[in-house]
Amino acid sequence: MPMPRAGCGRLPASPSRHRRQGGFTLLEIMVVLVIAGILIGTVVPSFGPAIARAQLYSATRDVASALRHARGQALIQGQDALFELDVERHRYRVSGRSKLFRLPADVALGLYTTSTETLDEGTGRIRFFPDGSSTGGRVTLIGQGQTRVVDINWLTGEVRIGEQESEN
Repeated sequence: MPMPRAGCGRLPASPSRHRRQGGFTLLEIMVVLVIAGILIGTVVPSFGPAIARAQLYSATRDVASALRHARGQALIQGQDALFELDVERHRYRVSGRSKLFRLPADVALGLYTTSTETLDEGTGRIRFFPDGSSTGGRVTLIGQGQTRVVDINWLTGEVRIGEQESEN
């Protein structure tokens, strides 16, 4: 009878020895899902205010950019350029462009401008002149308990973004 060589043979598994398969039990998976659900339930609602604040800041930057564009167009083309804001419909237009730009509906808008540039109760304009000056004014954006303003200097046409302190 030949002798088995070392390393070639396998010992048979004994029936009393159970080898555990890799993996998770149903109970372990359910515990993980419950913990994940609790975390999602507490973390996701806290993103709401952050998203609304980001929308407010983005809308403010968009308005300031459009105003600066209008001023640049007046300087380059040597003729008046307009920024027109419809506060009721949450949209604005810049002269020389046919596109209407929309602002988030949950951001409240306000426009302070001269009476000569007020078209109706909800619509007004800021006019930029070829020398860079403007009719001046202020666009107010309110959302998530914050008030952001875009000020337009009448003498220089400079556009500045700022925050307005809450009046208590």
